[in-house]
Amino acid sequence: MRTSSELSGVSPVTVLVTRPRGQASGFAGRLRRMGIKVFAHPAIRIIPPKSYAPLDKALRKIGSYDWLIFTSANAVDSFLKRARRLRIRPAALMGLKTCSIGPATAKAMRKAGMPVSKISRDYVAESVLDALPSVKGMKILIPRARDAREVLPQGLRKRGARVDAVDAYRTVLDKRGAQAIRRLLAGPGLDCAAFTSASTVKNFFLAAGRRPKGVIAASIGPVTTRTLLSYGWKPSITARKPTTSHLAQAILNHYKGYFRGHPT
Repeated sequence: MRTSSELSGVSPVTVLVTRPRGQASGFAGRLRRMGIKVFAHPAIRIIPPKSYAPLDKALRKIGSYDWLIFTSANAVDSFLKRARRLRIRPAALMGLKTCSIGPATAKAMRKAGMPVSKISRDYVAESVLDALPSVKGMKILIPRARDAREVLPQGLRKRGARVDAVDAYRTVLDKRGAQAIRRLLAGPGLDCAAFTSASTVKNFFLAAGRRPKGVIAASIGPVTTRTLLSYGWKPSITARKPTTSHLAQAILNHYKGYFRGHPT
């Protein structure tokens, strides 16, 4: 790993962005405006669930739920696309109480015209449990990723709620991105790999096979960090809050000797 003093005035910091195609441009653009050389090679793809049957069943009786909880912007997008496909009227969603895991997911909900009743303080499932009032006897729908953690549905059930946690999408290895990652790691010059979810970490290791020497990891938040640690890779950079803008700022702060004078 090059230090900030070694980087200053020599060559751009190089960062691998592992976000999926279609979601990396904002983060990558911010890094480029800082003077970073970005390699946008996605580790994951967002694809439909193996079966829409559980989600379709929930959508067709959407009015029977007391709460609708979203744990990611991807869940919002996938849920609403399927609702439109089934011709579920937007008015059917307006009467639901909704909870978002953090402001970024809430922003995606509002952009799609959905109401937001509650926003958890932090970007982890545990904080949703703190944000909700009593849920005893209530029926809750959680559209989510196939490999999502069970912390939230289990916690709600322990509090007496009836929970349907249904697959709305899957994250899988982006094969083209994986090839590009392997080519990048085979050569010199990569300083940092930036990870924005646990799934980007898991699929990076599917692509790379091992922790790359001389490359540091940047993590967006605690769940991503725990996943990196499970692979024996302690991140050198961690965002103050789990957003891509905070992650970009954390990278800037780490390389502040080099970036002095660059616009942010």
